[in-house]
Amino acid sequence: MTVSCHPRRRFPVWFHLGLLIIAIYPGMTFAGTEDMAIRDLGIPVRSVNWVSLYAGLNREASPCLYAVMGQNGDNCFVLQIDPCSGQFRQFVSQVPDSNFPTAKLMSRPGKLYIGAAYAGHLLCFDPARNELADLGAIHPEAATFPCRLDEDAHGRIWIGSYGTADLTCYDPATRQFKTYGRMDDVDMYNYPLVNHDGRIANLIRMTRPHVVVFDPQTGEKRTVGPTIPKGEGTLDIHKGNDGKVYIVSSQGNFVIDGFDAVPVKEVPPPTPPKGLPDGTTYSFTDASSQMYRHLQMTYPDGTTKTFELDYTASGSDIFYLHAGPDGCVYGSSILPLHLFRYHPGKGELVDLGQCSQASGEAYSMANLDGTMYISSYPGAHVSVYDPAKPYQFGESPENNPRELGRIDDISYRPRSTLAGPLGRVWLASIPDYGMWGGPLSYYDPGTGEKKAYYRIFGDGSCYTLAHLAAQKLLAIGTSISGGSGTQPKIQQADLLLWDYTAEKIVWQGRPDRPVNTFNALVVHANGKLYGTITGGAPPEIFEFDPESKTFTARWPLPEGSPLDLGLQNGPDGLIYGFTHSCIYRFDPAQRQCEMILRGEFSTPGPIVEKDIYFANGFKLQAAQIF
Repeated sequence: MTVSCHPRRRFPVWFHLGLLIIAIYPGMTFAGTEDMAIRDLGIPVRSVNWVSLYAGLNREASPCLYAVMGQNGDNCFVLQIDPCSGQFRQFVSQVPDSNFPTAKLMSRPGKLYIGAAYAGHLLCFDPARNELADLGAIHPEAATFPCRLDEDAHGRIWIGSYGTADLTCYDPATRQFKTYGRMDDVDMYNYPLVNHDGRIANLIRMTRPHVVVFDPQTGEKRTVGPTIPKGEGTLDIHKGNDGKVYIVSSQGNFVIDGFDAVPVKEVPPPTPPKGLPDGTTYSFTDASSQMYRHLQMTYPDGTTKTFELDYTASGSDIFYLHAGPDGCVYGSSILPLHLFRYHPGKGELVDLGQCSQASGEAYSMANLDGTMYISSYPGAHVSVYDPAKPYQFGESPENNPRELGRIDDISYRPRSTLAGPLGRVWLASIPDYGMWGGPLSYYDPGTGEKKAYYRIFGDGSCYTLAHLAAQKLLAIGTSISGGSGTQPKIQQADLLLWDYTAEKIVWQGRPDRPVNTFNALVVHANGKLYGTITGGAPPEIFEFDPESKTFTARWPLPEGSPLDLGLQNGPDGLIYGFTHSCIYRFDPAQRQCEMILRGEFSTPGPIVEKDIYFANGFKLQAAQIF
């Protein structure tokens, strides 16, 4: 086995690493890194996420609105808005990694509390102090993602969190946190509500939704009401206007009375949120497009007024990049999901706006007959876009992009999209929260048919796709992962060969090493399949012969872990790949791998003409490699 993979500069650490790799891979040689300039092309999308509006008072006790907003490129912030003039002040959190205000509460005294992820800190905007203050870490290392806040009769704030289904109490009088630990030993998400008797009803998600009642006085905790495994029904909790907590489920409705769940026929409505004193209502009229710039006030006499909020937003991270059928580079931002376009010839970067009913991000795209198919999270929604036609998103046949709905009932994160075989668009997906078994699915544009092949890899998930056209097979790279909130049930991932005509697996296997995920696949002009694998050993690129159905060779990757969908064929007959810290090229004929550019890479992108495109956070970038 011969491979060449290293930088030009010979720092001592790289020299010793090279000796180690040579010992593992005999015959390995080293080549040089080319000097290439990374160009910043701009920030495609500047929007916000986790947005909420609250009525409150300012320092002078005059009515105002508070908007809480998150952002990828900087910490979350609060807008204090004058409902008469639309003038506002912007208060940005100073806590590192407090990007996402995932849990919020306007308390009875008028203080606005914010649980910030992934810092796991509790923030508070106090109108009397006119500042967004950091109250501290909720429960260090146990509560990174606050799920819900609620207030008890004593003014204490109860906080449920991910990733240990944690429960914590903050007392504003003492400014102290008290941790109560896990409310469930398996599941990871906790959404608490304070019951009228002072006990805490903890909604536990995701694999087996159920309610755990906790008594702060005695420390006793007990599961009450039904337990409904994900996919077998629904279960939620709700606080009525009587102050009591109710279980609303597919197995019936219950009121929580102490440690009992008593069946009820009707569930009272919640207490309506506090509004402005004169009855004026308010909303973002551009919420559906996830822009949150147009605040509309509706006054008691029926008149309306809209304010344009020109607050500062840093930039939305780029999740996926794709070469469209028109020679442009397209991409998706994350939270919110906007489609953007970069025109290489014009140097034009445009935020096109909403392209899916999903609100998270597009995980993958594919081209078919001059159109782009966009597969998005959550729900594995599919939409179709024709770049040659005017842009107007919707669900009707005349819309462009056009929403086509979910691909199936289980797929949630469509990791890979491939178009072509049988004229269909194929998706490989991670399943919904709390579930295992990510499907292979397809959409047929000619007939409108959708079909899913469930659990073809058992409790694992279909993850990446490539078309072995000569064999009329789909190569499916799998992952041991289930949906969010689960732990893997299997130990190893496999490569599957799927006969799409016969609708069955005709071969299944893995290389002789541990594999958690086949995270990128590409078919070379020589007819062989190449891919990157991770898990249990250093990441590698492999060669697979579909004729003999054997893994014929493996090579180490350059520095950094390989990015998902990070392989592509170049116009020069070589394969190009990304890790988090470099771009490399692999020569199948010479069986050599060479690093060509060091940097920070969060999202791999396509080769268009002489350039390769990629993202670093919210910045779109490129480098000329030809």
